[in-house]
Formats: sequence, structure tokens, C-alpha cells
Amino acid sequence: MKAALVGHGIGASLTPAMHETEGRALGLDYSYERFDVAKAPWSEKSLLEIVRYAEAEGYVGLNITHPFKTAVLGWVDEISPMARAIGAANTVLFRDNRRIAHNTDQPGFRRAFEARGDGWARRHVLLLGAGGAGPAVGMALLGLGVKRIDVLDPVPGKAEEVAGRLLRADRSVEVTPHETLDGISLDRLDGMVNATPMGMVSHPGMALDPALLPRGAWVADIVYFPRETALMRAARARAHRVLPGTGMALYQAVEAFELITGHAPDAARMAASLDAMLASTAPPSSGDSK
Repeated sequence: MKAALVGHGIGASLTPAMHETEGRALGLDYSYERFDVAKAPWSEKSLLEIVRYAEAEGYVGLNITHPFKTAVLGWVDEISPMARAIGAANTVLFRDNRRIAHNTDQPGFRRAFEARGDGWARRHVLLLGAGGAGPAVGMALLGLGVKRIDVLDPVPGKAEEVAGRLLRADRSVEVTPHETLDGISLDRLDGMVNATPMGMVSHPGMALDPALLPRGAWVADIVYFPRETALMRAARARAHRVLPGTGMALYQAVEAFELITGHAPDAARMAASLDAMLASTAPPSSGDSK
């Protein structure tokens, strides 16, 4: 059984090792490769050529990361309802001569929050970042029962696009797009999620200083490498409850593993594997957070 991760600059990704380690634990004959378009021979191929190659070579599925999560939807036969609502996919299965697209970022963030944030207030949340995994996190917030979401992204039109997707999914929720902090009632937030690259080694700093939040607010990050981002350190220092990016990284991989292999993984065992890898691996200087 073969699978692979497709993306740009994915040499430091822990996803292949997570999948293969769990596959061995389950007794599966399972290999998981990297198709890094930053390097030959993949740099010489289009996304469609890569998908066709994997299909022809008998791969059972692909994980898709930056910059292909949206583009891959144009090369599949079937799109799951969640991937369609989000407008992006991070998993493609090859089944019965059909390509089926899924998005495991949404259940990944939702499961991470449910595992750690049970009882946390979630009426009003700020979502920082409308690109990458931002739309999936927004959909997860809807599923968690958030009633008011402010979406902040400085790129013109990005926040509006995500707000529109969220409103089409649930008209009962108040969703407001922003390009700046103006108009956001920071002092009334229950929590915030950083869905930007800020915090990665290649994007140092914080998208928002948690000192601007009320004392009782929680702070979540989707960046998991490095494990302790500047945002997480600052939030902990102010005694905010925190949800590090390792949770989403774990549960999106758990969901993808089961989709691709057809076998239910042991989430606790995968968490232990991820912890061990993070403890022994230096943070990447660039690339996607997957």
C-alpha cells in the first residue's frame, strides 16, 4: 500500500513518518513518500501529471498541501461535502478508477479543540487568516457551536470570501470580514485562532498580541513546528488557556490515515509518535505547517 504527500518545500514534513510509524504498528505493508515540487523530478511535472502518475502506479491516496489544496479540486471525480464547502482538499483517494477529494483539516481542528477545550466559552471567536487552512478552521468553529466569528485577513477580498463560505454553511451565525483590527471588539472575545503562517521559523512573530485579549480568552494556533510558537509563549505568560498546533496536526493526520488506508489508527499512539518526532527534530526554515 502506497501513499504520498504532494506540496512545495515539504522536505521537513513529519506527515510521512507519522503515517509509516502507525502503519508498522498496525502490521500494514504501507509506504508514504514525498512528492516535493520544489525538487526534481516533481518540479518538472504539473499537479495533474503528479496525480495521474500516482494513480497509474497504484497509490491508494495522496495528501495535498500548499500550494495545491484548491487546485486539486479541478482534477478529481468526486468532492466530499466538507471539501466542497471549504473550497479546498488535503486528501485525495483513488478508489474504483475514481479520484475522491476530502478535507481533514476541518475535523482535525474540531477534534483537537474537543479534546482540550471542553467547557471553554465559544460564543465569539476571532479567526486570523483566511488563506491556507483558514476556511477549514472556520468550518470547524461552526461545528463547535460558535455564534459570532470575526475573520481577519489583510489581503483584499480574502476575509470576504471565507465569510461568504461560512454564511452559506450556516446562516444563523454572525460572520464579519475585516482587513484590519478596526471594528473588532477584542475585549469581548471568548477566543482566537491563528490560522496564518506567523510563528513558523520562516514567518517569525505573532499575528496578534494576546495582551489585546481579555484575561479569560483562550488562544489557539495551527502552527505546530516549532511546537512552542511566540504566540503560545505569550499566551501562556498571560495565563490564557492555549491550544497548540500539535492538536490539529495530529488529528488531521489521524483522519487522513483512516481515509487512505481504510484502517482506524490509534490516536494516542500517533500523538506519542508526533511528540517524539518534534522533540528530536529541528524546526524547518520554510514550507507548509503540515
